[in-house]
Amino acid sequence: MLRERVRQLEDALVPSDVIVPIEWRLTVHEARLFAFLTTRELATKQAIMQALYSDRAGDEPEIKIVDVFVCKLRKKLKPFGVDVQTVWGHGYRLADRTTWRAAA
Repeated sequence: MLRERVRQLEDALVPSDVIVPIEWRLTVHEARLFAFLTTRELATKQAIMQALYSDRAGDEPEIKIVDVFVCKLRKKLKPFGVDVQTVWGHGYRLADRTTWRAAA
């Protein structure tokens, strides 16, 4: 029962039903970041860290890694018309959380 609850909480954090096209060539962390962004108006760096590294308590990398993942994600998604925007002082968001489905 506890494992099922953990699975439910992880799915709420990063939905597993977001299907990322293989031609986008995203890594596991990039795909998790993208899925996380599709479910929120705004994602803070702290929230992204939690989504990416919730399974590594006490062994998290520096928060600057979020910027690295966003940079790589932007580069890979740009040819498909998907834009990740910076909301200065707050975090990141998808420019349009619905049009990415058409690009997929």
